Amino acid sequence: MGGNAEGAAERRPRHPWSDDARSAACNFAFGDLFNNLPQLAVFDGHLHVPTLAAAVGAIAGYSAQCALRSEHGGWPAGMHVATTKSGAQFFFGDPLNNALIAHSAAEEPLRAWSMIAGAAVAVGVQPPPPEPMFAHVSAAIGEDRGFYPTTAVAPRLPGLELLKRVWPLACDCFEGRLSGKVMRDEAAAPQIWRPVIAAHVAHHGLRRTQASLDPATGVAIAFESAIYASKIDPKLVDT
Repeated sequence: MGGNAEGAAERRPRHPWSDDARSAACNFAFGDLFNNLPQLAVFDGHLHVPTLAAAVGAIAGYSAQCALRSEHGGWPAGMHVATTKSGAQFFFGDPLNNALIAHSAAEEPLRAWSMIAGAAVAVGVQPPPPEPMFAHVSAAIGEDRGFYPTTAVAPRLPGLELLKRVWPLACDCFEGRLSGKVMRDEAAAPQIWRPVIAAHVAHHGLRRTQASLDPATGVAIAFESAIYASKIDPKLVDT
């Protein structure tokens, strides 16, 4: 029995935050987000999987922006602002793109693209390339229209509205207000790990829903939503 338990422990996947002093808070945040987010993608009594994919992607993208601003005490150098005809602001720049795309093998478990695309790769499906996804997001922002992914199936809500629907739950998960309440101290997941937690939730969520959502389609929905959410003016979300 002891040997089996040790073997199970060895097979249990390690997360990138496992060695952090607040790993327990990160684990609670991961579990709470994974288990509670689907309820916000229920419409007419049924889970709408494309909306769930977009929601978790949006959380991953926006939390990457939040971590970037937290690390630099504001927006880092190399960013610029695009203002649409309606007066909305969106943020562009390599620092933000680098927060989503890995540039080394060591970064892959830490970036949304690697984890989201990995859900398709894991079942032998070639994910769509990310470059057209960035182009689609830029075009949608330039045309000043509500954002939806390029896929044939779409979320029930446009990007900003969906992010505003799910971000309060994400904050509760990250801040330890759900299962994390059992901890006396340090219940909040560190800011640096929040986009990583969301990216891993996206990976496992896409894997779980592949019977009802084509893996390549799920990747496109989730990552295009992540790109879009990463560029949203925080004044529109952090209320």
